[in-house]
Amino acid sequence: MTENDVSLGVTDRSLRAVVAVVEAGSFTGAALTLGIGQSAVSHAVARLEQALGVALFIRKRDGVEPTTVGAALAARAAPALRELAAAVAAAAQPLGGGAVTISVSTSLAAHWLTPRLPEFKQAHPDVELRVLTTDTDTGVGRDGADLWIPLGPVDDPALDSVPFCAERLIPVAAPELAAAIDIADPAALLDSPLLHLEERYVPRFDWPRWFRHHGVAVDGDVPGDRSNDYSLVLHAALAGAGVALGWEQIVRELLAQGRLAAVGPVVETGIHFPLLSRHGRPLSPAAETLRTWILANAPG
Repeated sequence: MTENDVSLGVTDRSLRAVVAVVEAGSFTGAALTLGIGQSAVSHAVARLEQALGVALFIRKRDGVEPTTVGAALAARAAPALRELAAAVAAAAQPLGGGAVTISVSTSLAAHWLTPRLPEFKQAHPDVELRVLTTDTDTGVGRDGADLWIPLGPVDDPALDSVPFCAERLIPVAAPELAAAIDIADPAALLDSPLLHLEERYVPRFDWPRWFRHHGVAVDGDVPGDRSNDYSLVLHAALAGAGVALGWEQIVRELLAQGRLAAVGPVVETGIHFPLLSRHGRPLSPAAETLRTWILANAPG
């Protein structure tokens, strides 16, 4: 077999397929990572195996296992592919500018991201920012964004995750309403009008859990007005309509401005909100710039 014969089967697509299969442990997982069909992954791997004249994977009923040659090839190809992608991205946007899309909740966009955008734009005027707002995590990784800050942990091998901030909740109310509440007694909030967030897909920390956390017995549901949009819950609290559970990263500025007041202790749930990006796909200079800035300014 000549060098030319081998090169005919060695393509960027085939090498990416091999690396993705090794990292995901299956052709199905590799297809999800690459955003192509499973048959396309299988064909790319088979073509490379034919060109090399050696098996790269052992096919099993419950998945695949790389051969010694396959594992070695993936180990050397992965960093080379990342470097190549980074070089192409840098060549396309040599000054670090360009566009970047981030997907966040409406409330986080309004009360954390947007107030900080002037500072970001002053430091990075060449970066065009596109913000997608959502109040579910159903589109994470599939909505065309470059970065995501979801509503909670996301277990997806196709996404890389770094901590954005810990989940901390504070009961909050408009100052006029807060003045009438005994903040030293968690049970006193049962006598206050409570505002509830109804999460449609993933259970969130809610009022019954908050009361139980503080040793207050509640039977079944807790009365109060409800909305499936947290931004509406927050606006109701600002208007004095009731007490809401405030995620600290969202209500911190409102507390500092005196528009809301804390009416109970902070609860740390042990959960962390992540900042997500696609696994195996180097970020563009613009996306890397935004990611670095977010982590430097994250609530922690």
